Amino acid sequence: MIYAMLIGLFAIFIAVIFGSLLKSERFSISFIIIDIAIILSLFGIYNLGLYQIGKDLNDYIMFTHLGSLIFMYLAVKFFWIKPTRVKYLLLKAQNDNEIDLDKYELYLKTSKIRAGYYFGISIILLLITKKRLTIELKEDVLSMNPIFILLGLVLIIVWLILDIYQKKKHGIFLFKTIVPLVVTSWLVIASIILK
Repeated sequence: MIYAMLIGLFAIFIAVIFGSLLKSERFSISFIIIDIAIILSLFGIYNLGLYQIGKDLNDYIMFTHLGSLIFMYLAVKFFWIKPTRVKYLLLKAQNDNEIDLDKYELYLKTSKIRAGYYFGISIILLLITKKRLTIELKEDVLSMNPIFILLGLVLIIVWLILDIYQKKKHGIFLFKTIVPLVVTSWLVIASIILK
């Protein structure tokens, strides 16, 4: 079951990459097929949980819960592209390596599409977690959330200090703090929803 979950979540991750590439190039039929594959994979993950009991159900819920958190991290990372755009503009101004420029252009072109996919998947995984979470497993599943929230608060402070330093040194406020801020907020929201 653990391998099926890992393969399923990894397949969704890869499908989003291909789907965003096809959507950015406007291959309408192809990306619809990938959208259907992502939906079917999520449906398969949901159905996999229907047959789990005991420790297997606990593992399943941990995967969906942490998967929701990871996909929210990816959603914010791909949505907030200002740091990548600044790197791209600096690289372009230096007329450096064309291969690097192409890589950044592709990233910038597909990032918002990927962010949308990852955000939706994160919400669906949280809903699956809520649906399959039993009273007996609730305490065990939510026991790590305060530690993750504390770690998130530490990361927010560290990234805010780095953002302020970057602003003073280069005159650009990249606001990289938004990533741990949104992910930690999502974890707090998830904890409230799952209680």
